[in-house]
Amino acid sequence: MLFQVRIFVAVCLLLLAGCATKPQPAQLSGKVTFKGQPVPAGFISFAPDVAKGGLGEMRVLQIKDGVYDSSKEHEPGIKPGPYFLRISGFDGKRIPMYGQGKQIFNEVQDYHTVPDGASVKDFEIPESAGQNVKIQPTADT
Repeated sequence: MLFQVRIFVAVCLLLLAGCATKPQPAQLSGKVTFKGQPVPAGFISFAPDVAKGGLGEMRVLQIKDGVYDSSKEHEPGIKPGPYFLRISGFDGKRIPMYGQGKQIFNEVQDYHTVPDGASVKDFEIPESAGQNVKIQPTADT
């Protein structure tokens, strides 16, 4: 009986150890520029690209003074894998109904595969994104 209890305890400890080893999130940071200048405010949303095997969760990284950094978010890091990106930029001048200010370019879409570990990915927003900007109120009033 004592032998069976020891086996049971050993199996439980192995199972707990396996569950506790959660994969480490990747750390992604970089710069976002528009017309050669840092984007004052904005965000990059990361949606897993399930068609390419992406299994992460939707994440939004804030842009402040042209810089974003997943390690400085409320929940640091991002799961490695392929993502569909939406990049939005604002002038940073908070006014009613425009929490980050007015849009300075139309939303830009892109793809990026986040690698394991720490990496840097810079984004240069094309000037064409600034033509015929459709300014809309933002949700962060």
